[in-house]
Amino acid sequence: MAESTKSGTSGVPSSSTASRSDDEYKFTFESVLDNSSHIEADSNPHDIYDTQSLSDSIADFREEFGRTYHSFRAGSYYFPNDPTEAERMDEQYEIVKIVMDGRLHLAPFSREKYPKKVLDIATGTGLWAIEMGDEYPDAEIIGTDLSPIQPPFVPPNVRFFVEDSTEDWDYPPAEFDLIHTRITIGCWADMKKEVIARAFHHLKPGGWLECQEVPGMPHCDDGTMPSDYDWLKWTLELYDSSRLANRQVDVGEQLKDWMREVGFVDVHEAVFKVPLNGWPKDTRLKHVGMMWQRNLLDGLQGFSLGFFSKHLGKTQEEIEVSLVDVRRSLFDRKIHAYHKLYVVYGRKPDEAATAPEARGGKNAEGE
Repeated sequence: MAESTKSGTSGVPSSSTASRSDDEYKFTFESVLDNSSHIEADSNPHDIYDTQSLSDSIADFREEFGRTYHSFRAGSYYFPNDPTEAERMDEQYEIVKIVMDGRLHLAPFSREKYPKKVLDIATGTGLWAIEMGDEYPDAEIIGTDLSPIQPPFVPPNVRFFVEDSTEDWDYPPAEFDLIHTRITIGCWADMKKEVIARAFHHLKPGGWLECQEVPGMPHCDDGTMPSDYDWLKWTLELYDSSRLANRQVDVGEQLKDWMREVGFVDVHEAVFKVPLNGWPKDTRLKHVGMMWQRNLLDGLQGFSLGFFSKHLGKTQEEIEVSLVDVRRSLFDRKIHAYHKLYVVYGRKPDEAATAPEARGGKNAEGE
């Protein structure tokens, strides 16, 4: 559900960009490494350089549990980045797009009034960044992630970097018109400090931050979800293990308050229901629920292995056995459970300069 993957691992342009000719694309596979000898001290760390300089250690993913995981800042993100997870994240992207009626964002931009420079934090395989590049061809779109899994051919106004966004962001203050996150569950120890405060610092006055997040907890409005519902019990285990890992999996309803506390104004919140399966009578919601059910089933192993093995002391075999009933529970349409998609966006005031909590970057937490 987050930072490591979305799609495009084959290097083939996504369906939204497949109609372009090869001449309209350029290879923009980039990485920013600590102590990189090929970048001069006073140069821009985001200048394009030859892909051969990409560190072997970053491209050589770690293998565990029969899955692969990012090697840059290894272990900081618990979900896999292999083709199985990439396909799931690709479908997740399409589900969110359906729920949002095809809109890439709710922040008030248009083709006539477009964001000139955009930063997509935890871009995964970059589908949102790529489609933003198509939607706003005169904008500059930057996507960052721990895993270099973005497709090699992208719109000429889109670039990707390997970065750890929990650390200092290598951009000038007041640089971006729009900063974006989407389903970064499990990425952050403190999203308010690591993302929201830093975004405030790096946005231009009048720029927007938009967070599209799905916390892990299921909800139910009609009392049909019992306390022993296996998906609910699994979610509580996920929450327990994520706290031990110091990773947030519950970010959603806090976003509007965090944005206001940091200094954003004109903060808006839209909440969408995403059913756990096809239980709704409404045709559209039923379709979304069936897609979401398949997505959760495809991702369940990857969501569980890292957290449960490292912080609950379970073996892979024990985890796999425990997931049998969890999977079965997702087929029960008598239980009317759903997740919430929070889309929260706020504006940096025209007179604002920076956020106090963003000053000092990764030392803002007193480390």
